[in-house]
Parts: sequence; structure tokens; C-alpha cells
Amino acid sequence: MKKRAFAALALALLFAVTGCKLVEKDLSVDSNTVVGELLGKQITKSEAQAVLNMQLSYNAYIYSMFGVPYSPTADDITQLKQGSVNTLAQRIANEDQLAKQGLNFTQEELDKIQSDTDTEYEDAVASYVTSAKAADASLSDEAAREQAINQLNSQGYTKDYFDGETRNAAVTAKLRENAIKDVIVSDDEVAAEYNRLVDEQKKTYTESPAQFGTDLNGSTVYYRPEGYRYVKNLLVGLPDDIQSQITELNSTISSNSTQRSSLQSQLDSAGDSEDAKELINNMIAELDTSDATANARIAELRAEAKEQIKSRADTLLALAKAPGADFDALIAQFGTDSGMKADPAKTNGYPIAEATTTYVQPFHDAALALAKPGDVSDLVETDYGYHIIQYASDIPSGETPFAEVRDDIQSGLLATKQDEAFTAKQAEWLAATGMKTYLNRWTD
Repeated sequence: MKKRAFAALALALLFAVTGCKLVEKDLSVDSNTVVGELLGKQITKSEAQAVLNMQLSYNAYIYSMFGVPYSPTADDITQLKQGSVNTLAQRIANEDQLAKQGLNFTQEELDKIQSDTDTEYEDAVASYVTSAKAADASLSDEAAREQAINQLNSQGYTKDYFDGETRNAAVTAKLRENAIKDVIVSDDEVAAEYNRLVDEQKKTYTESPAQFGTDLNGSTVYYRPEGYRYVKNLLVGLPDDIQSQITELNSTISSNSTQRSSLQSQLDSAGDSEDAKELINNMIAELDTSDATANARIAELRAEAKEQIKSRADTLLALAKAPGADFDALIAQFGTDSGMKADPAKTNGYPIAEATTTYVQPFHDAALALAKPGDVSDLVETDYGYHIIQYASDIPSGETPFAEVRDDIQSGLLATKQDEAFTAKQAEWLAATGMKTYLNRWTD
């Protein structure tokens, strides 16, 4: 059984979002209040609250990643409450369908569910133990484990919780397998989707041709605009020790920029205080001087580095231009461009066209100046060192042949139809239960 990504993430978030008031609720108050019922079973406030707390904690964490406080409105909370009740009701409906469809688990499957539960629970405990011991190295293994279990229990992540989650995942998987077994995708549907994707990308790349080069390095493309070629880069880069110094100096410049922005904001709000303005302007001037010094030193380091590598670059250029030269082998043995070490660039090269903005200008211009596939440039000097560029091949324009993408389209359509079919089935099963919800009873 696959790990449940959401549950695992929620546990991680539980420990990341400390002090979140949204999850500090007294679950003992009115814990047995019935907020939903179906098929002779009841959903209590405490059960639904646990689901709600997880969602609130997850939402708070997502917002915090963008530096934004999470402040749900009353309507938001009402919708989340309904969703929490529906989540628990769906589990009840699914268990009912499991029995009605005769899909009960074998003993072997039950043993596997229990094994998965134990593994997930111990993983959660171990994760917290690691964090606890990192914060307090004096904790013994036993004390850290006890602390972990207490923390999990206090937030509702008991062993019973893991039992229920693993069981629910197994039930859902078995029902899904049965619900989608007859779902198919026709050849006509695949062909129609291919035409739609071609038209969509043709429009996109006509309006933004540079987007094609980005998509080509990770996405399936169904249409290829004119003017693109692949080039390969044999880079003789700056020595590591000098590059490290340059990186450190650039870090200083970046830090100066951040400080300058902050000082500028202070200057803008300084009002009529001439003393304050003078002080801030002096501090900004110091940052400008620091930048000038750093940039001058970077220029010196680059010049020094290029003197060191020029002879090697000349030697490699002669090897690259020699009759019968194996350009790929030269890259593999001598190249320092890490991007050329892994596919798709390793095999194909970098996609480039007039519209491409990814590469520094000297590289861009030299790559497009090559006349035909197989041509090799002279040394191209940039801040990265010396480049030797090979025109590897043309990228044919027009539609990607249907045969090359048919299987991907078919599998994508099938997955979508299967998801839709199972979602519809679950909605049908839940509606058939005649579930009643009593959100008016769910008060804070």
C-alpha cells in the first residue's frame, strides 16, 4: 500500500506550525455532540473537529510559506466544517459499499493493512524523536519516545488514528479498483485530445516562442515552432577556488542590495529630519563603495582565471575542430558545464532560437551564428569562462508526430477518466445514504 502523502504532510506540518492557535481546541467540550448521521452511524463533533484541525493546520502552513497570516472567515470555517463531516461520512459510505459489493479483505490483506499501520505510526514517532533529540541532546531514547507519543496523542494522532487512516486508504483503493475496471479511452478521444493539445501549444508558442525552449526541457511538446536548434556546450570554466571567491563577493553584493532597499525605505519615511537623512545617505554610500570594491575584485578574479584557463581552452578547441572529433566525449571528459552532464541536454543539447532569453548574449549570438549541424564555434568568452559550441541538430518545426505522443496522451486521458469515474461513484454512494448534517450544533 502506498503511503498517504496528505497524512504524512499533515504530520510534518503539525510539528512545523508550532503555536498555531487554530489547533489549540478543547476537544472535550461537547465532544459527543452529533453533527452528522448516516446508515445508522453517527459522526461526533470531536471526530469532525480532528479532521477540521488538520485542514486548518495545513492551510495555516501553506499561507505561512508566502509570509501571509491565515485568517479564515466565518464562511470559510462553515465550508471546512461541512467538508470535515463529508470526509467522515464518505468513509462510512465506502465501508458500506465494500460490504455490498462483496469486496471484503482477505486475511493477507488485513495483515498488510496492520503492517502498514505499524510502519507509519513508528515512522511518525521516529520523526518526532529525531527532532526532540536534536533540540535536547540529553534526552534518552526512551524519554524522547515517550515525549513523541504524548505529543502525537495530544494532537489526536493516536495509534487508533493511524489504524483508521490506513484502513480507509485500503478501502478506497479497493473500491476504486473495482469502480474503474471498465473505464476505457477510445482512439477517437485520443486523436481529439492530440488535436486540442497541438492547437493549444501552437497558439502559446506563436505568442511566446521562448516558452518552447523552457517546455522542451521537462514537458511533453505537441507542436514545435520554427527556428529552433540544439547546441552543445564544451565549457572550460573558471577554477573552483576563484569561482568560490566570486560567489562570496556576489553574496556580499546581494546582501548590500537588501540593506540598501531597507535604508531607502527608512530614508523615504525620515520626514524633515536632516540628521537622519544624512546618516542614512552615508550608510547607502558605504554600501555603494562596498559594491564597487566587490565588482572590481570580481573583474580582477575573472581576468586572472581566464589567463589560467586560456591555454587549456585553446587545446580543447583544436581537439574539437579536428576531423572526426567526438564532441560528446570531449564534453564528458573535459567539460565543466554541469547542465551538459544529464539528459535531455546530454543527449540532445540546449534548445535555442532567436527568441530565447535563457543564455548570456555572447553564447546566444555565437550559437545562432553557426551555419549548419556539426559546425563548431571558436572560443566564446563569457563570465563563466570559455565556451566551445557545437551546432548539434535542427529541431524540426510543426506538429510532433502522433505516434510519438499517443501513449502519453492515452494514459493521461485514462487517468483523468478514472479519477472522474471514481469521484462520481463516491458522490453517488454518499448521496444514497441520506446523510443528515447538523452544523448548527457545532459551536466553538
